[in-house]
Parts: sequence; structure tokens; C-alpha cells
Amino acid sequence: MTTLKEIMSVQQFSDLTLLNDEGNLERVVEMVDITETPDIKDFTAQHSFIVTTGMCYQDNQSGLIDLIRELNDIQVAGIGIKLSRFLKKLDDEIIEFANELKFPVISIPDSWNLGSITHHISSYILDEETEKLYFALDIQQELNTMLMRGLSLEMMIERMSRLLRVPVMLLNPLYQIKSMSHHFNQHPENVQKNLNYFKRCLNSKHITPNNREAFQEEHIIFEVPAFKYFPYYLMVSNVNTLNYPFSLLAIEQAVNTLSLAIYKNSKIKEAEQQDVDRFFESLMSEHPDNLISVKQHPEFLKKHHIQPSNYYQVIICAIDKEQDVENNIYLNERYQMTYEWLTHKLIDIDPTISIYTSPGKHRFTILLQTRHQYYLDYCKYLNKEYQKFFNNSLSFGIGNEVSEFSQLPLSYFEANEAFDNKFENGELGFIELYKSKSVEELLQLIPANKLKPFITYTLGSLAYPKTTKEKELKHTLKVYLANHCDLTKTSEDIFIHRNTVKYRIKKCEEILGQSVEASEASLDIRLALFASEKITF
Repeated sequence: MTTLKEIMSVQQFSDLTLLNDEGNLERVVEMVDITETPDIKDFTAQHSFIVTTGMCYQDNQSGLIDLIRELNDIQVAGIGIKLSRFLKKLDDEIIEFANELKFPVISIPDSWNLGSITHHISSYILDEETEKLYFALDIQQELNTMLMRGLSLEMMIERMSRLLRVPVMLLNPLYQIKSMSHHFNQHPENVQKNLNYFKRCLNSKHITPNNREAFQEEHIIFEVPAFKYFPYYLMVSNVNTLNYPFSLLAIEQAVNTLSLAIYKNSKIKEAEQQDVDRFFESLMSEHPDNLISVKQHPEFLKKHHIQPSNYYQVIICAIDKEQDVENNIYLNERYQMTYEWLTHKLIDIDPTISIYTSPGKHRFTILLQTRHQYYLDYCKYLNKEYQKFFNNSLSFGIGNEVSEFSQLPLSYFEANEAFDNKFENGELGFIELYKSKSVEELLQLIPANKLKPFITYTLGSLAYPKTTKEKELKHTLKVYLANHCDLTKTSEDIFIHRNTVKYRIKKCEEILGQSVEASEASLDIRLALFASEKITF
């Protein structure tokens, strides 16, 4: 956009003079208009430059104060007054008032007539805007060509920097430097300086500029919307040194091409990651005996981020579900950003840690390949940091460590089992270690239509006794087996004579149709007794 300062710097308009020293010449000029009437407020466009002879104010210059106030209110660029025929000199109070508003008041010499200066300034603005448009399109064309040739983001940022002749830095949605121009290699101290400025702007929520005033700062920051909810950021420095034919459009066109390049790269990376994820998932579904040997295929497994080790442990991680969030675009983008965030955080701790995705379940598999004593603390740390950045929590299921690669599916199963136990109960923000199931929990996993016939077949009428006698027999049998078939100990525990115990056990064997001390029958009877009392149908 053209400013009054740019217009007055052109040789053709060098005889225009600023009458008030504090007038802001950085105001944008989009058109020029002539007026000789005082009531123009409702008929004048923003960013106009008004030219006049001041005929209406020949006998009353104080009226110019009201005019200047009204023009300033509607963001007019300034006013040019031809001081010759009607007004020879402006009163001091007019100049002082214009200075208070920093509203430019410019003297047009007698050599110009208003029609001529209006035409020439308008032509200059049009020609300059056309030149700026060509410059912006040239930058876009160069970057588009680089995109089509598959050149890297780093090369595109460097080329953009050289075309604009200023430092340029690209930051990812995690606020980390993705790429930066050569200027920062020459002056590394400016890297942290730029990051500090970016964080200040981020905290003040002042990122995307929409007016010329933004160019008064040393840096200017643009959102690069490769992703709708998690944009990249382009920081252009030393913007006050940018010269004609630079324009805001030039950077906006570059931002559009960078968005396409980032999106393309993310999809390529996502496809590569899916291949790795599918391979890992297939490994976890294999029988341990069929697993590929790490020692025999080290390079192949290395491509899938698996290395030889005597320690493996799996941690399942997922983003806790939010009740009011149903936007699939947001959820998918957040899932991808969470993967990148986890990768960054964990690789900083240990480069041997690998992370795999399970998009169907929206989970992440974290594979530890080096012993970590404080892995629980890592999970707590990740949850705390994730809350700060994404305003949500993570949950973790942790499998036991294994010493061989062939045992890795067991740790994977345990981690998922631990996660599911808490997840199915609706818990959030949990860190759950795998615990082996008790006999009761294992029996509950057997379908009722299979378990109940087993109990009835094994125990007969003792399965669910109805008479007092059957209940006594069942209780005696239970204590007898618990005491490893010791008659004396059993009689002491239930306060009956030893011969009574012997009699009752004989009656039980008659009902069961087999000896309760037979090794092949003992386990079945014990399990049936346990299940008949612990499992409800």
C-alpha cells in the first residue's frame, strides 16, 4: 500500500511540503479526491488524500479544525491545501491542532492545479500497486516452481528471504523453529531474540497483521494455515527496511504457497508413518515363535524404529475424550499434533524411544528400548505439559518389561489391558500399571453358558445345594481340599469328629462319582467349588 511518505519521496511530487512537523506520513493513500465544501464527512472514503483550495475557509480558518477532526475520525490519509488564491498561510492554531492528531497537512504549491495533481498522484498509486502486484506474483511463481519440483521447505524459506532481502523464520504449531534463513547463522544471537518476540505476540494474541501499522514493528508474524486449528507461523524481520515494490500481498502470496508445501509434506510423512505403524501392529499380533529375529534382521527392523536390546516395555497413551468436542477436523489435527509433540518430548529424554500410532483407536504406542527407572515420572510430566499446551489430559496403560524381543507382544497386550481396565470405567488422566488377573477375574471372562455347565457337571447336586445336609457336605469338602485332604486338620477346623469328616467325604465322592483325592479330578473340583460361590449368573 502507498503512503504519503512514499508519494512525497518521488521527484515529481518533491515540491509538496508538510506544514505540521508531527503529521504522520505513514498513513496509507488509496485514492485522491477534490473538495471545496465543508460537509464531506459522509461522502469521503477511508485512506483518501483530500486536496482543496480552502475557499470555504477564506474568512474563517477555524472551520478547518472541525474539518480536520472529521477527516481524522474516518481515517483519511491527509489534506493538501493550495496556499495561494484563497489562503495564503494557515493560522498557528490549525497547525497545533493537526499536530495533536498527527494528521498530515500538506502545502500544494501554486504550480499545481488541483485536477492535475489529483490525476498524477492517482496514476502513481495505480502504477505502484500494479508493480507491487507483479512483484508478489513473481515471488509466488518462484515458490510454486520450487514446490512442484519437490524442493524442501528450508530451500523455499531461504529463497523467500533472498527475494525480500530480510531474515525469515518458520515456526511449527508447537512453536519450534522449522526453518530459518542464512541471516540467523551469521547472527545466532538473534534466534532467541526472535523467539522471545514471537512468544510475546502469541501471549498477546497479536499474530496476523491486517493493517499497515503492523509494519512499524521490527518483526511481523503471519499465520500459515496448513492446518486449520494448528497453524504454522512465518516471522519476517527487519520489515522497516523493506523497499518498493514490496507489499503485504507479496508475503500473503508466499504464505499460500508455504501452506501447500507444509500440507503436502505432512501427508507424505503421514503415509510413511502409516507403513511403520502397520508393520509394528502386525508384529504385535504375531505369535512369539513367528516374530522376526532382531539379530537376523537388524537393518530391516531399524527402519521401523526397533533395535536390539535386552529390555523392552510398552506404554499405551491416549488423549482423554472431551464431552463437548465433536469436530472431526479438530480431533484429527490434534491427534497428529499430539504425535509430533510426544515424539519431540520423548526423544529429548531418550532417542531410542519409539512411538507408533493407532488411528483406529486414537492411541499411541510408546516403546521403551532402554531401561528407565523413572518412566512413571515421565508419564506424569507428559500429562502436566500436555495440559498446558493442549488444555486436555492424557491417560496411560503400562505393560511389564520383557528381556527379549519375542516377548514384546506380551508387554503390548498388558499395556492395552491396563489401559482398557480404566478406560472402560470412564476414568480420565490415569496412569495404570498392568496387574495379573486373579482366578476370580479369569473365571469371569468365561461366558456363563460355558462356565455354569462345568460347575454343575463337576459338582452335581453340591453345585448349588438346597438342603442343610448338602450344604454341610459341600462345606466339609471345601475345607478338606483346602487342608490338602488332612482329616484331622479338617475336623479341628469345623469342630466335628474325625470319623464324621471321613463319612461326609465318602458321601461327597458318591455324589461326584469319583475320588476327591484323584490328581486329575482335584483341580476341577476346586475350580468348580470356587466358581459356584464367587461367580453369579
